[in-house]
Amino acid sequence: MDEKKFIAFDLGAESGRCMVGLLNNQKVSLYETHRFRTPSIKYDYGFHWDILVIYEEIIEGLKRAKKEFGNHFDGIGIDTWGVDYVLLDSENRLLGYPYHYRDDRTDNMMEETFKIIPKEKIYKSTGIQFVQINTIYQLLSEQKRKTNLLNVADKILMIPDFLNFLLTGRKVSEYTIASTSGLVNPSTRNWSWEITEALGFKKSIFPELIEPGKVLGPISSSTARLTQLDPDISVIATACHDTASAVVGVPAQGGNWAYLSSGTWSLMGVELDRPVLSEEALGNNFTNEGGFNNTIRFLKNILGLWPIQECKRYWDEKEEKEFAYAELTDKAEKYGASGAWVDLSDARFLKAGNMPEKIIAFLKETGQKHDNDMGFVIRVIIESLAYSYRDTLRKIESVVGKKIERLHVVGGGIQNELLTQLTADATGCEVVAGPVEGAVLGNIGVQAISKGIVENLNEWRKIVGNSCDLKTYLPKNKNYFDENTGRYNKILR
Repeated sequence: MDEKKFIAFDLGAESGRCMVGLLNNQKVSLYETHRFRTPSIKYDYGFHWDILVIYEEIIEGLKRAKKEFGNHFDGIGIDTWGVDYVLLDSENRLLGYPYHYRDDRTDNMMEETFKIIPKEKIYKSTGIQFVQINTIYQLLSEQKRKTNLLNVADKILMIPDFLNFLLTGRKVSEYTIASTSGLVNPSTRNWSWEITEALGFKKSIFPELIEPGKVLGPISSSTARLTQLDPDISVIATACHDTASAVVGVPAQGGNWAYLSSGTWSLMGVELDRPVLSEEALGNNFTNEGGFNNTIRFLKNILGLWPIQECKRYWDEKEEKEFAYAELTDKAEKYGASGAWVDLSDARFLKAGNMPEKIIAFLKETGQKHDNDMGFVIRVIIESLAYSYRDTLRKIESVVGKKIERLHVVGGGIQNELLTQLTADATGCEVVAGPVEGAVLGNIGVQAISKGIVENLNEWRKIVGNSCDLKTYLPKNKNYFDENTGRYNKILR
C-alpha cells in the first residue's frame, strides 16, 4: 500500500502532543511535531482548564505538521482525558472556562446524587465506577449553583468533542468519551435519559452520540485558512477517550489478556462484547466504558502516577531544584522493599498538595513504619500501586470468570521499570510493556480502520506489534507480595 499519513493529538492532564503517523508496509512510524502544556488555572473561586490556549496549541500542531510533512493527510484525530466538558450557548459562545475534574465542587456530590437516585439504579443504567470526578456529579454541582449555567446552555460537549467542533463546526459527542460521564447507557450505547431526567438535566443539551471511527467531515474553512492544510482533510472522531485509544493500541492476540494504561491515572481492565452490571461488579466498583468496534472496556480507574508527580512538584519547590523522575525511581530502587503501603483510593491522595506529608500521615494513622526519605516515600507509592494492580486483576478474574495469563501495559508509565517489574511480581503474570505511545497508536488505528486502509482491529494490533519494541517482565519476587497481602488488606479496611 502507498504510504498514508495521519495526525494524532493526544492530550493528558499535564501535556499534549501532536504526532504524525506514517503507515507503510504493515508498520507505523511516529514523529512528534509539537509538544505543549495543557494549562489549568486555579484561583480562589475554581479550578479550570485554559481550553482556548489548548485550542491554539492544536492549531500550532497542525501548522508544524504541515511544515514538516506537507499539506495533505489522510485524517486528523483527537483523544483526551475523560469526564470534563464545555458548555456552549445557542450562539456557540463558551459559558465560562471548563472546570478541572480536581475542582472541589464535586465534594459530597455523590452522596447528594444518591439521595435523588439510588446508587444501584445509577449503576444498572450506566455501569460506571463511582468516582466524584465523573461528569454526572459535576453537572449536579452546577445545577445547585445560584447562577446555574445549565439553564442557558444549548449544548454540552466533552473536551475532545469541543476541539473537534472547533476544527469542523460539528457538535456531536463520541461514544467512548461520553461514556466516562456516568450519563450513558452501555447496553443501548446512548444517553441514559432515565438518569438525566431524574436529575433534571435538559435533554436538549446532550448532542447526538456517534460511534468511534465516524468521519466528522473535512476541516472547516477557518481551520484550513489558519493552518494552510488541504481543506479536504477529514477529521475523524477517533476513540476520543485516551484510554479507549490506548486499548486499541494494545498489541495483543488471543483472549486471556488484560490491559493496563499507565500514566497520571492507571486504568486496568479487559475488553468485552457486552457490559457487566452484576452486583459483584457494582460491589467492586468496576466501570463499563465504551470501546472501539462495539466493545466495552470493563475496567477500574486507579490513581496511577499522580502521587509521584505531586511528590516531585513538592520537592522541586522545596529544594529549589528539578528532580528527574528517573532519579526518584533510582532512590526508591536503592531503598529496597518499603514494608509499608497506602490505600490509593483514599480521597486525600486525589487532590493536589503536600503529597509526601499525606503519605506519611496515612502511614502514621495506620500504625506502619514511616520515613521522610525520598526513596522510601516513592517506594511506598510504587509498591502500593503494584498491590492495587494485583487486587484489581484478581477481582476482574472473579467478576468475568476468566483467568488472566498476560498483562499488556501501555503508556508513559512503562518507563518506570521498577513499577513494571513489581507489577509482574505482584500479579504473578507475564507483563508485556509497550508501546509507550499506546494512545497515539490507537488514535491512528481507529482513523486507518475508518478510512478502510486497515481491515480491522486485529490487523491493526499486528501492525502495532510489528512497529514497537516490546519488553517482557516475568515475576521475580512474587513471595514478597504473597506474604504481605494480609497486612496490605488490613490497611485497606
